[in-house]
Amino acid sequence: MSQENVELVRRGYELFAAGDLAGVVALLSDDAALADAGGLGIVGTAAGTRYGPQGFFRAVEEVEEAFEDYRVEPEDFIDAGEAVVVPVRITGRGKASGAEMELRAAHLWVIRKGKATRSDVYRTLGEALEAAGLSE
Repeated sequence: MSQENVELVRRGYELFAAGDLAGVVALLSDDAALADAGGLGIVGTAAGTRYGPQGFFRAVEEVEEAFEDYRVEPEDFIDAGEAVVVPVRITGRGKASGAEMELRAAHLWVIRKGKATRSDVYRTLGEALEAAGLSE
């Protein structure tokens, strides 16, 4: 099952990169808990939690309001059983400031019954692996 989880998460990033937000939503459970985009959703900086497809769409709207050329590039997909850890490179340019933004973070996706039920964002790969019950 865990390889299936990795493939589900990989597909989600491919769909997001292609702009197929409806395709991404099809991979989420109806009540999926997703980190709010405030502070780019990083644990400890997020304004709260968004839920389900509407929460996902709102988070994407917030990012699109703030950034141009926003990209999330997965660097790896780490099998953690019911979870998948994805170190990512996030880039974009602030719409108001024009400032270039680049950061590295790690996403933690929890998968149950073939759907993503939770997503958290961590500052480091080590923090995400620890949250998933793994170590670097």
